[in-house]
This record gives sequence, C-alpha cells and structure tokens, in this order.
Amino acid sequence: SLPMERLAKGMERLVMLELSAGQAGSLAGRPSVFSEVRGCQQTFGALERGLHAFAKYVPRDVVKMMLSGEMSSNNAMARRNVTIMFADIVGFTSMCESTPSEVLVDLMGEYFQTMCEEILSTGGVLDKFIGDCIMALWNAPRRHQHHQSAACCAALRM
Repeated sequence: SLPMERLAKGMERLVMLELSAGQAGSLAGRPSVFSEVRGCQQTFGALERGLHAFAKYVPRDVVKMMLSGEMSSNNAMARRNVTIMFADIVGFTSMCESTPSEVLVDLMGEYFQTMCEEILSTGGVLDKFIGDCIMALWNAPRRHQHHQSAACCAALRM
C-alpha cells in the first residue's frame, strides 16, 4: 500500500540521515485507515522531527555513527589521545560594546559558519560554542590518524 511504501522509503532516508527542513514530517498527509499503520506513521513522524532537531546540534557524522551502531555505549568512552582547539575573537568584548546588535549578529553568524567549515573540512568535530569561542576536537569520536596536523591545518586556515 502507498502508506507502507512511504513509511519504508522514509525509514531508508532517515537511516542515512538524509534530512532537510522540507523533509521533516514528510509522511504527513492522508493517514492510513489501518490503526497500526497510522500509529507507525505518527511514531515515525515524531522520530523524524526528533532526529532533525538533534542533527542541528550534534555533528552529522556523530549522529550517523550512533544510528549505524558504530558508536555504542561500549566504545563511546574509549581512552585515546585527542587534539582540542579553543578559538575566540581577540577584543570581542570591546567589539560588542561598539557594534550595533544587528550588525554583530550578522558578523558572528558569518564568523561561526566560516570557522566551522574549516574545522569540519579537516575532520574535526564541533564540541561547543562558548560566547565567541569555538571548542573543537580531532580523533574522537571517529579516529583520525593525523589529528594533530589536521587541527593545526584548520587553525592556520582560520
């Protein structure tokens, strides 16, 4: 049936983390007349919305590892050397005091976008934003043989 086909295709897409703003809730529409199928559609929709929100805050690579089972509770806490970078803007406080908030928001959006692209392009993972500071790491959760040089490369590009 069409509802089951949509559900199956949606699950395949979801496992691959093929999400976009327009796809969240993609099974919405005419619900199935069968209560079991309708229940699956509703549960799938909730799962899809949850993963879509989760993927906004956790690197896609990490989410994919979690979905595939590559990252489990057994190996999530493995000991290993990592490279950590903290990067912030010199003079940010005084810049905030002298810059209109609308301009500051645009500047920070552009700054974070550019810096994050450099981190991700070298195999780094964004850990968090602390004000104007970006914390990133390499060699976790996915192994990176040359994590030290990759972090240095990202820092030089930034």
